[in-house]
Amino acid sequence: MTGSSKKPSSSVDEPTISLFEENSVSETKKTFIIFGVGRGGTTMVAGAAKLCGLDIGDNLPINMEDNDFNIHVLRKSGIKPVHHILHSLKQRNDTKDIWGWKFPRAIAYLPYLRDLLVNPHLILVFRDPVATATRQILSGIPEVKAIQSVQQLQQRNMELVKNWEVPTLLVSYEKSVRYPEQFVTDLCRFLNVERPARMSDILKFMEPGQYKPI
Repeated sequence: MTGSSKKPSSSVDEPTISLFEENSVSETKKTFIIFGVGRGGTTMVAGAAKLCGLDIGDNLPINMEDNDFNIHVLRKSGIKPVHHILHSLKQRNDTKDIWGWKFPRAIAYLPYLRDLLVNPHLILVFRDPVATATRQILSGIPEVKAIQSVQQLQQRNMELVKNWEVPTLLVSYEKSVRYPEQFVTDLCRFLNVERPARMSDILKFMEPGQYKPI
């Protein structure tokens, strides 16, 4: 894999890794995609990004997912997901310079969007696969099969990161909730925004336990 990676500034409290930082083609037009796996910490990251100033949509549900980019919502509405997502992407490109969205399984359609994405910046979130697979296990899926499914999906995500070679932030959910202030610092650096002076709302949102409104 070519490109540069930022080495941790400290040995234990570095929750994020930036890849391909020199591959951004513009500072004034960027599209951020926050993805990973279901139940994998993407809501925490998306909420923090929104509180840091990133436009990821308006009137979002509690999971921070814009319905225009949510394949599950679109399918339930009888809408062809990829066709609608392509249309929504074109609309956002015409009206926004720096924006993004969060959808855990965006890998399902990201390859179809590559040519239309304006200066894509990826934020890929990782979480302990056992914790991530818990819902599947509780629904009756065998433990090994559920955990393998999570790992295979993250492997697909990493293959996309490797092939696209665009600016990418790799986020550890566990380290981020353990060192939230360092995570917010790194996230803001990747978003190229100043870290908010008032951190209490962000830190409260990042606390594990349940979804929280913004």
